Amino acid sequence: MDEEMTDDFDHYTNTYQVYTKNPQNCQEFLGASGIINWKQHLQIQSSQSSLNEVIQNLAAAKLVKVKQKQGIMYMLPETASKLLPSLLEAKNLPLKSGRRKIINQEMFKLSSMDVTHAALVNKFWHFGGNDRSQRFIERCIQNFPTFCLLGPQGTPVSWSLMDQTDEIRMGGTLPEYRNKGLISYLMDVHIHALDKLDYPTYYHTFVTNKIIQKMSHSLNHITLPCDWNQWHCVPL
Repeated sequence: MDEEMTDDFDHYTNTYQVYTKNPQNCQEFLGASGIINWKQHLQIQSSQSSLNEVIQNLAAAKLVKVKQKQGIMYMLPETASKLLPSLLEAKNLPLKSGRRKIINQEMFKLSSMDVTHAALVNKFWHFGGNDRSQRFIERCIQNFPTFCLLGPQGTPVSWSLMDQTDEIRMGGTLPEYRNKGLISYLMDVHIHALDKLDYPTYYHTFVTNKIIQKMSHSLNHITLPCDWNQWHCVPL
């Protein structure tokens, strides 16, 4: 990815995934020359909220402003049973997903996304709305499995994408088609399709997004014991 990190203001591309068993060594490693380009706008993602102190210390040393976001992480019970069987056993959680929503399949046709749909996704994505986010969405559509539901006009009314971390992201539905169970149906189709390919797929939502939380519980998706964390870093 280093060769793609050429735009100092593109934090969508300038992204680092971090996992460590030793936070102290991690701070030394991440602060070393040539590991992270702290002169760029960038983001760091991790399932370890304990890294916050490390990243805050590094940001202070590197003269970087940092803002953390946290979310709840979910996974299919079928996937969790392979990767985290003790979690399901300890909490007596379901081993199979719940039944997906029934939709009007004459009105809504299952399809994949086209790169020309990126502007639509960008318009409704919480982290989007700019030229750099649209380029990122275009690359995700071009390189990873996507699903959408085409409405009566033959254009997407609901969609689900995937990014470079195997996470289901950027899902959305046009306002006039909400409250019909479309995103619930679509995400379930998407996640199960990836599960059949042995992708350990997951997704996150924020504590304030009660709609996605309700959908996740209705589908028996497992709440993971770790958080989704993102640190957005901007040089001062």
